[in-house]
Amino acid sequence: MVENGDLDADAYEGVDYVVLNDDVLTSVYNASTVLAEGNDLERLAVLFQFPQFLEHCPADTINIMIPEICSNVTGWTENATMASAEALYFVIGVAIPDDIASAILDVSLKILDKMGQGDIFDAWGEILSMIVAQVSSNDVHSKLIPMTIERLGSKTIDSRRLAARLIGSLADVLSSEEVEDLFLKRVVDLCDDKDSSVRAMIAQSLASVGAKLPLKLCEEHLSPKLCFLTEDDSARVRAAAVRAVAKIGDAHKAEATNSNMFKTLLLSMFIEKCKDATITAATDLRTVDDDTYVMLEIFAEVYGYFLIALNPLFEDEETWTLTLNGLRRMVSCNGPTVRHWCAFNLPAVATCCGADRPDRIKGVLHALSTDTDVETRATLAAGIHETARVVGDTDLRGEVLVAVGELMTDQNPQVRLNALTNFAELLELLSEKEPAARKLDPVFTNLEALAQDSWRTQKVLAEQLDKAACNIPQEMLCEYVAPVLFQMARESTYLVRNASIAAAVRVLRYISAIRRRDGIHNHFINEWAQGKVYWTRLAFLEGADVARTIFSRKLYNSMFAESALKMSGDSVSNVRLRLVNLMQNSIAESKDLKLYSEALAKLVEDSDPEVKEAALSCQEAVAGFKGLSPEQVKEDKQREEAEDKFFVLPKAQVSKGASQKPVVLSTRTSSKKQFVKSQPPLKPPVPSDVVLSKFSTGDPEGMAEGNDLNSANGVRGEKDEEETLDKRKGLLRRACCSVS
Repeated sequence: MVENGDLDADAYEGVDYVVLNDDVLTSVYNASTVLAEGNDLERLAVLFQFPQFLEHCPADTINIMIPEICSNVTGWTENATMASAEALYFVIGVAIPDDIASAILDVSLKILDKMGQGDIFDAWGEILSMIVAQVSSNDVHSKLIPMTIERLGSKTIDSRRLAARLIGSLADVLSSEEVEDLFLKRVVDLCDDKDSSVRAMIAQSLASVGAKLPLKLCEEHLSPKLCFLTEDDSARVRAAAVRAVAKIGDAHKAEATNSNMFKTLLLSMFIEKCKDATITAATDLRTVDDDTYVMLEIFAEVYGYFLIALNPLFEDEETWTLTLNGLRRMVSCNGPTVRHWCAFNLPAVATCCGADRPDRIKGVLHALSTDTDVETRATLAAGIHETARVVGDTDLRGEVLVAVGELMTDQNPQVRLNALTNFAELLELLSEKEPAARKLDPVFTNLEALAQDSWRTQKVLAEQLDKAACNIPQEMLCEYVAPVLFQMARESTYLVRNASIAAAVRVLRYISAIRRRDGIHNHFINEWAQGKVYWTRLAFLEGADVARTIFSRKLYNSMFAESALKMSGDSVSNVRLRLVNLMQNSIAESKDLKLYSEALAKLVEDSDPEVKEAALSCQEAVAGFKGLSPEQVKEDKQREEAEDKFFVLPKAQVSKGASQKPVVLSTRTSSKKQFVKSQPPLKPPVPSDVVLSKFSTGDPEGMAEGNDLNSANGVRGEKDEEETLDKRKGLLRRACCSVS
């Protein structure tokens, strides 16, 4: 093993691998220089890191590294050429400029002409087919279409297979008339190709071609060929043809009841495949041959397409029984890929029969949510909100609630993240007729565990709790939600902190018991607005900016504006600068406050030139302010009336001495996953003195903002850091909603 730079190019002979220097790993420009000037091993090392560059520095990677690859790859070794195709695969799903897409197109065509056939040819052919959607129309017509037509007549299998693949991609970007004129006859001819891999590829492309063409042309030209391909000797061809039939049916489902193709080819094929699936899935799939398993796997993939397109044609309950028995068999089979596709298709199944025949799919959701395969559970979690949209108010409501609890507390982080991504929408759907949050108690008792996941999961959690706050009972907001939000804001990254503070502000709006609300608010003031480290004060100002959009002017000024304006004398210029920005944003809400005028007068004389400039700009904006518009006045009045009705007690006047008391915010420990029985609605909130857990004011993660600039404690050692975290976690166990 050597580090690049330690040896010259000739010295790499016999070296197995190379370790890139930090200046290459952290710089797209330096990495691109290595691609242009480095040894083959160095190029491979950079190309293997391409996904990380694209994720963390997308703009530079697209505008610097990709042009470097396109300019030089034709002169690289076969290993580097293949690695380049693998790297560019990650670009396909990213929006790129036209010139970059054109560069990828041009280099793909050059490599395809150079290689002729083989693995590299196939890899770059796939890149070419996938970049078609981002290529300009001019390039499509001047370069891609002529090349595709030319290769359709090639004597080499690889070229005809590439052309068959490109026809599917081109059908997605061309008009129906262009597809018909350019490719319909050629597609029909290619279905009779002597090579099975070409027939399989054109069968795959028929899905796109058939979806673009009118149904009449599909019935006349494509239906006979699809019937022929579904009886092909090759299982790959048969599987691709079944997939194409299903997707064509889904594209033209609006015409199903008037189409002979639907009543003959599609319906008969679907019933036949359901019978086959029921028999095959009931066996031990480890003992079946590969061709049989492939057909079952592909049918499981397109089952939902068939069902959506054909269910209007089901004439009796016997057909429903047959089709849903096939699904139940596949759900319980021992093929993980088959079960994964069942989870993928569950929203379609729910749409077709969840409202009218929920008993027919009872148990399916539970089986998939507790499946042993992680991919199956992750797929189910990603779409469970769509299933709940249909069956959330049926007899399957309880099953949905149990499944949500299972997925949100799953052992796998990806499953939890997928379920969490649409949690707010899910909670709203399940709460339309009856509150659902209390029946999801395991989810809320495990929020602290979710808060220990990656920062991306933490950010999603904060955003979802923000959206869902209106559907969560105040007891849960106090006991579970608020403590977790403040914990993440304290211990995680900048983006998580902002999202968590915004959600915490939203939570304050939906706690109707004023003493409880004020207890959390006092913690916000004492530990954040008056925090010892500057980033806590910045976070409070971010929260105050969010509060403007949530609370009425009256409540905003009393809860946030006064504490924020007192920061005009803060010792950290960044805090004062953020305050000026807040003041400019809140002219309509706070300009009449005495503190506002005093703070602005102080800030226009600030010693920091940037703060002073911003304050002068704010002063001009205040002078030019013409008052609230009628719409703004009406909106503010509506907010104030809603707050007066929502908060159940008159706002307690907190004395100056009381506001200085330590505030304690806590979370409960995660409990075992189990659901409590349905509880009756709680009685109206009892006045309470909220005891919130006191957070320490350290910086446990070494935030990007740096150490506290005005803290007397200075830099702490690792041992002190660990002790601080341990103490904080202990304090987080105290209840935050104890009743006085």
